Amino acid sequence: MSDNERPNVQYGDRVTIHGGSNNVGIQHNNGPVGGEALPPEVAALFSRLADVVTELARDGRLREADRQSLAEALPVLNSPAAEEPGRRRNTLLLLAGLAQSLGEAAAPALGLANQLLALISG
Repeated sequence: MSDNERPNVQYGDRVTIHGGSNNVGIQHNNGPVGGEALPPEVAALFSRLADVVTELARDGRLREADRQSLAEALPVLNSPAAEEPGRRRNTLLLLAGLAQSLGEAAAPALGLANQLLALISG
């Protein structure tokens, strides 16, 4: 296929500036992403969940893959305000599913994850 036969496909922004001064580029206003303040009770629940997940990850009965999933969730739990709301929600959903599959040992994590999901989704 020659260059003349290829479709004109563009990914991302395309900007053309004709003249002017003090051009600063593109400003995307997609709303707040990370860094937003969380209500104190929500931040406290994330902190408690981080402590529970840290302890759960030390459980020698867990499979290595489960411990790895718990460890990967910790950055979001430790700094939830710095994360996008969708990432916080996805992390809580992952933890709730994992905790449910782990049974009684993970009951505190399941309870906290479900409580947080109710708070941030409703």
